[in-house]
Amino acid sequence: MVFLKAFLVQIADSKNYKQEYAKFIEPLIDLQGKRGNIYDCNNKTLALDVPNFQLFVDPKFYLEYNKTDNQSFFNYVNSHFYVNVKEIIEKNKSLRYISLGTIDPKNIVWVKNNLPKGFGLIKNYKRFYPYANNVSQILGFSGKNKQGLEGLEKEYDLYLAGQSIKQRVNITPYGNLEFSKKPLNGASLHLTINEDIQNYLHFQLKEALKERKAKMVIGIIARPDGAIVAMDSVPSYDNNKFSNYDYTHIRINPINYLFEPGSVFKIVTMSSALDSHTFSGNETLFCENGKWKFSGHTISDVEKNGDLPFDKVFAYSSNICSAKIALKEDKEIFYKYLWAFGFGKKTHIDLPGEADGLVKDYVNLKPFDLATMAFGQGIGVSAIQIIRAYLAIANGGYLVDPYIVDYISKDGKILYKHKETKKQIVQPQTVEKVKQILTLVVEEGTGTNAQVKYYAMGGKTGTAQVASHKGGYSLSDYTGSFVGIFPIDKPQFVILVTVFDPKGVNYGGEVAAPIVAKLASMLAAYYKIEGGENVIR
Repeated sequence: MVFLKAFLVQIADSKNYKQEYAKFIEPLIDLQGKRGNIYDCNNKTLALDVPNFQLFVDPKFYLEYNKTDNQSFFNYVNSHFYVNVKEIIEKNKSLRYISLGTIDPKNIVWVKNNLPKGFGLIKNYKRFYPYANNVSQILGFSGKNKQGLEGLEKEYDLYLAGQSIKQRVNITPYGNLEFSKKPLNGASLHLTINEDIQNYLHFQLKEALKERKAKMVIGIIARPDGAIVAMDSVPSYDNNKFSNYDYTHIRINPINYLFEPGSVFKIVTMSSALDSHTFSGNETLFCENGKWKFSGHTISDVEKNGDLPFDKVFAYSSNICSAKIALKEDKEIFYKYLWAFGFGKKTHIDLPGEADGLVKDYVNLKPFDLATMAFGQGIGVSAIQIIRAYLAIANGGYLVDPYIVDYISKDGKILYKHKETKKQIVQPQTVEKVKQILTLVVEEGTGTNAQVKYYAMGGKTGTAQVASHKGGYSLSDYTGSFVGIFPIDKPQFVILVTVFDPKGVNYGGEVAAPIVAKLASMLAAYYKIEGGENVIR
C-alpha cells in the first residue's frame, strides 16, 4: 500500500491513461494539513509552509503503457537526482511506486508539461524561514515528519501542526483527487519579537563576535512586562539548513547556557541590602584599598579604593565592599532576595530547554561563598534570568515571566492570549534608590560607555573570570556584560549584552556597554522615544 502525502497527484494528460491508472493505485491516502505560520509583532512572516513537488514513477505502468521516447525527460531526471531512471525502471518492473525526489521549483512547469505516462507528482509542503540566521534559535525548526524539533516549533507544536487524516478518495478522469474531507491546517503564532530590532541585534552581536574574537555573544531586549522584543546569540545557524550545523549553534543559548555573571549580579546585593533595611544607602564602607584577605582567601578590586559611599560601591563596582554588604545581611536575607529575583529556577519563558541555574546549597553555605556570590562568582545563571532580575527594577519592583508568544490565532479567532503574571518582590522606594545607583554607574562609574546622547541610561557592568577545568579560575578567559535600563527615568526596555571570552580588553564596560548604547540609540529612533531633561547632550 502506498500512502501519498499530497492534496493532488498530477499525471499525464491522457484521459484513458488516467482512468486506467486509477484502477491500479490504492485509493487510501494520508493527507496532512499545512503547518501554521509564525509572525513577528508587525505581522512579518517568520516561518511558513511552501509547496514542493515530489516526483515518482510506477515502473509496471510505465513499461505497459508508455510507448513514446522520453529521453529528454530522463536526461533531466538523471542529472537532477544523480540516478539512471531507465535502469531503475528495468530493475523494478513489478513495483508500483518509487519516489525519485523533490523537483526544483524553477523546473516544475517544464516537468508538468513533459511528464510521461507512469510518472507522477505529489504536492507536499516544506517549512521555510525567510529570515534564516536572524531569528533561527527562537524559531527552531521542524523535521521531515512535520514535527517541531527545536525552538517555538517544538514548544508550540500542538498548535502549529496541521491535522493528519487518512481517507479513501476518488480519482477524476482528469487525474485530480476528490476528497470527502480535507485536513485542518495548524494555528498561527504571533510573537512579541520585532524582526527589525532582531535583525539589528543580530548584526551588532556578529560585529562584536568578530571585533573581539569572542567565543560567543548573547543579546536580549525586553519590555518591562517581560515581552521579548529581540533575543539572539552568535554564532547562530540557518534553520533552513539546520542539519549542517553543530548543536552548540542551534541550542537557545540565552536561556540554557549557564555562566558566572560577575558584577551584573550585584543587582541582588544592592536591592536586598536596601529593601531589607540592612542598609539605608547613606553608609560609607571601607574597600581595603583593593585587597582584602577573608576566610583564607583574597578578594580583589580593579581600583584601589578606600572609603566609598554605598552608591559608589556599585558605581565603581567594588567586589570587596559588595562582599561586606552581603555578609552583614547574612545568608538568610541574601537568599530570600536571590530566590525572589528568580535565580536557581526557570523563568518559564515559552521555549524548550531552559536551564534552572546553579545556586549553592543554602544550608551548607560558607561565609566565603556568600561573599563571592555578592559579586556574581560561584553561581550559575542564564542570560534570561539576569534580564528578568533587571525587569523587576524597570517595572517598579515586580517579578514577571518573560514571554515570546503574544497570541495564537486560527481562522480569524484568537485561541490563546498571553496574560501577565507578576509578583512584587521589592518596594517602590527600593526601586527608586536602585535606579539612582544604576544611573550613577553610567554617569561616572564603570558604565560610561553605555551613555546615549539626549537620554538617561542606567545599568550595571560585569566582568567575571571563567572557571577553569583544572580548578580555580582562568587568568585569561573572561565574560564581559552590561545590562541597561532604557530610559532609566521612564523605562521602556531592558537590554543585555554578554561577550564570552573576548580577546584583548575584557571588561564589561568596554566590550558590552558600547553595544548596549548602540541598541538603545536604535530603539530610541525606531520607537520615537522622547529624550529627557538633565541628560548628557
